[in-house]
Amino acid sequence: MAKNKIIKLCLETRARELMDENKSTREIARILSDESGHKITQSSVHRYFASFRLEKQRAVEKRGQLVAKIAEAEISTIEQRQAVINGLLEIAENGYNEHARVNAYRAANNALDSLDARLGNLSPSKNTQNNFFVNATGAEPVNLRERMKVYDAIFEEAE
Repeated sequence: MAKNKIIKLCLETRARELMDENKSTREIARILSDESGHKITQSSVHRYFASFRLEKQRAVEKRGQLVAKIAEAEISTIEQRQAVINGLLEIAENGYNEHARVNAYRAANNALDSLDARLGNLSPSKNTQNNFFVNATGAEPVNLRERMKVYDAIFEEAE
């Protein structure tokens, strides 16, 4: 297949500029011929823009396919994160000891913050306090951060 004269003579940018100025294919052919010193026919201009539109359409289709693949991968990642968070919450509710439950709540909280950030949700302000129930005999709802400080101190002393 022969290469279009507009492409061969590197006149693509100028041809598109003229088209953007609402010039007809006949006018574009005349102007390009005058400027390049080569005979550019109206049919050559028409074929160039037909192929240009086809290439643009293909690029848009490929972009759409790529966006769909990215969305599928993002959804898969979110679903996997949700599964991990659910597993951590299960450990937090039914862990074998209070330390494991607190660590699981901590990890679940961090994972939820990470998921929120990935989804673009707003994080709670610094003044917001999250209260959790720890599934231990006699445990009452307390600020998770304060409870973790207590546990960290206990485990540091034990080591």
